[in-house]
Amino acid sequence: MPRPPKGPLLNARMSQRGQSLVEFALSSVVLLLLVGGLVDIGRAIYISEAISNAAREGARHGAWYDAPRQTHPYLNDGAIQTVVDAELATVGIPNSVLKTNGTSCPAPTDGNSYHNPPFANSAYPGTANQAWLYICYTPSAGPPPSTDLNVIVLYSYGPLTPLITAQFGTFHLASNVHMTVQGS
Repeated sequence: MPRPPKGPLLNARMSQRGQSLVEFALSSVVLLLLVGGLVDIGRAIYISEAISNAAREGARHGAWYDAPRQTHPYLNDGAIQTVVDAELATVGIPNSVLKTNGTSCPAPTDGNSYHNPPFANSAYPGTANQAWLYICYTPSAGPPPSTDLNVIVLYSYGPLTPLITAQFGTFHLASNVHMTVQGS
């Protein structure tokens, strides 16, 4: 049976174990930050898809045409918000706050006429992880008469990783669905 090392050889092995522990402790901080950042990016993409689905379903619902009665029974703010909130609830986002009364959309900051992002920071919720809903109707001239419907969901995303939140705060996510409702 071999004898355990004594003296300087034992001290060298013990100091290597301590060095490995210190190196692991230092490198694990960086690895945890990377993993946290990746989780936040994945969660942001997931929520971005959810608000996109909510805006699309709200616009589809508002543009639905009841052919036998020749009406658009769901072309109103309450019905559209109910559908948007139902979609948001499927991923755990609280109900949206309706910010318009069918009259005006937030103005885009790049001058486009379709109310697409980017929007001014003031158009987004000031609280993290909250959704604001804008529903806007614009009558269109010409035969046949129609209405342009914009359903815009704006969300302030709050990252889970405290370091990212401390450095960058919240991120703005936006989705806009534009539909033309014929015969309205």
